[in-house]
Amino acid sequence: MGGRLRIGIIGCGGISWHHVAGYRELHYRGLEAFSVVACCDVARERAEGRAREVGAFQGEVPRVYTSFEEMIAKEELDAVDICLPHSLHHTVAIRCLEEGLHVIIEKPLGITMRAARRIIEAAEKHGRVLAVAENYRRSPANRAIWWAVRQGLIGEPRIIVWQSANWSPGVGGWRANKYEVGGSWVFDGGVHLADLDRYQTGREPVEVFAVTEIFEPVKGGVRVTVDDMTMAIIRYEGGVYAQWLWTSVAPARPLNVRIIYGSRGAIDDQALRVQEDWGVREVRMGDLIGRMMASLTPEERERFFPRGITDTFATELYDFYLAVTRGGRPEVDGWEAYRDMAVPLGFYESAVLGAPVKVKDVLELRVEAYQGEINEKLGIK
Repeated sequence: MGGRLRIGIIGCGGISWHHVAGYRELHYRGLEAFSVVACCDVARERAEGRAREVGAFQGEVPRVYTSFEEMIAKEELDAVDICLPHSLHHTVAIRCLEEGLHVIIEKPLGITMRAARRIIEAAEKHGRVLAVAENYRRSPANRAIWWAVRQGLIGEPRIIVWQSANWSPGVGGWRANKYEVGGSWVFDGGVHLADLDRYQTGREPVEVFAVTEIFEPVKGGVRVTVDDMTMAIIRYEGGVYAQWLWTSVAPARPLNVRIIYGSRGAIDDQALRVQEDWGVREVRMGDLIGRMMASLTPEERERFFPRGITDTFATELYDFYLAVTRGGRPEVDGWEAYRDMAVPLGFYESAVLGAPVKVKDVLELRVEAYQGEINEKLGIK
């Protein structure tokens, strides 16, 4: 298969804006890999808005639908780009895969491990490409951290600290309902951080232990059913440990940091710092990115940043395009995203059980104390 992929966008809410910006970036850089032929959303005005945005750079305005079933029946599509609430991922993705369409889908892959596994099974059964829109690892800074760790610039990885403590008094719409979202941002966004941990250290998680809390169960008169605080410990292979704190109910003093500590130094998205006998040697992130770029072969640079593009949504879309048109697997396929999901969903299982949980048991669907209720509610078998 060659030429442009005819693709339809399903779900035209906030995150789809970034996907459209990615298509636009590819277009302006001369990588016209896609023709966006349709936009679908239950709210017609949202779909019309995205269609106008696409038409402004593509020249041709995509047709608008309020039913994805109608869209895939009427349009001659090669692929779909799914940007829906998590509770809809498995039903929509599986149907599209059954219709022979390739799928790129927003993270997390599914609302539960069981839902995600069903999507993967459908992709394998029908021989279609399944890519998950995991964009964090694709930024120049996160690529540089990956490179620096592999170059041994911090020594052997030992400890990862991620702390995100903020004050968010709003209700959060569908993201406040565990039957629609699956969990808080420690799940929704935590798959990003789990992916970074695994990608940058090259270690797989072995065991997790966590506590969760809903400090404010009612916001604006709306009942909140997802946690607003999670504290967790992750044990990775090879004696690497991570400590996570996420909360949306930390007033007055926000805290946002992610650091990888090694035997010789530490690295975050601002700088590499190496402990020397005389003190600390610092390399600012911009300089570190430059060193990484200089070390890459032309082929590696093109793979990470095609045509010099650093927009992470554009590069994930192009990676999907290459997987469909040239064969092979996307960088973050279904199984890679599935392993990312097991970390934060393992937190919830641990919190319910009041004990550490083996990640392997989460991956193999042997522990579903938390997820079981969601699976039952949504009919996921």
